[in-house]
Amino acid sequence: MNQRLREPTLHRLLDANARFASDGKGTTNHCPMALCALAGMGAQPERLQEFFDMWERRFAVPARPAVNAVSRETWLACLGDASAFSALREYFEEWIWSAGADAVLEQVLGKIPFAPASGAFHALIRLAYGLEAQHLSEIAAGLAALVCGNLHIDTGSHRRAPAASVNQGLAILSRALHGTVFTGGMIVARLRAVADYPLFYAVLPAAPAQPQLLDDMARAVIALYWQTNNFTALHIVTGLHAARRVLSHLPAALVQRLLPELWVALCAAYVSIGAPPLATSNATLDDEETLADSPDTWQDLFTTAIASDDDHVIKMVYTCYCENLRAPSPLYLAAATRRAGRMFQMH
Repeated sequence: MNQRLREPTLHRLLDANARFASDGKGTTNHCPMALCALAGMGAQPERLQEFFDMWERRFAVPARPAVNAVSRETWLACLGDASAFSALREYFEEWIWSAGADAVLEQVLGKIPFAPASGAFHALIRLAYGLEAQHLSEIAAGLAALVCGNLHIDTGSHRRAPAASVNQGLAILSRALHGTVFTGGMIVARLRAVADYPLFYAVLPAAPAQPQLLDDMARAVIALYWQTNNFTALHIVTGLHAARRVLSHLPAALVQRLLPELWVALCAAYVSIGAPPLATSNATLDDEETLADSPDTWQDLFTTAIASDDDHVIKMVYTCYCENLRAPSPLYLAAATRRAGRMFQMH
């Protein structure tokens, strides 16, 4: 655990965030996720409070009271019921208090469709930050969001040939679906459109049978984001990082069962942006060599991100930093620098 996420002000503000709904004014409730990322980068208590106050003033919606209580026997019936968020969060928090976070995580994710793309990956991201901060209410909120906003992309029961690699699987999708436009103002709407598109299912390969599948997906999506500068691709990057944190809390057998769902979510999100052909490896290497000498340092980026009110700048910089620690690549620094730099252009 990042020791900065033990910051008392962070936990006080995460407690206070319980009075906000899971959504916001025109958006989801990014506040707890951004607060955790800010703390992870070393934001001072005053800055955490300032961001919380800004979010409450500009975006927060009051939490809707729980209509019906949820129990061990009834929580699974709330799958896909957005109105059940408050009741689910309250129930999961009580369950975590008694059984422990990892035990509840295993029980819930073992019973529901994993559906990583739920809420445009935000449910998974919120759960991951809750686990990193060891904040029980936020862990419960992330689980509740995965249940009540469950966006399961059902690929059917017939056998599919696995892709030889992540890049080869995406290339299969690109050859068939490049340039396909999916309408909808929000990421979730476009993901649902992909889920309803017969050709997607016709060409979708099964997940590559690779021991390091998550690592290979992470390499592909940071290259995709760098190539496209696409907002949905950004969510895939932060979503895969979140998946890594969540899956680390689960038994290996369950992880292997859930990884194919993560592959399908990645593929659907990739197709939702038009399945652009991935750049050749030589072009990517050329970009990396050019960007390796960037004068920006991670601390410079932290300073920029901490000063930002853009939650996507905050989360992307922190995500790229964490993923770069695990598997260094100039693309992480380049992507984080560009995202932070875009904030300056807008302001």
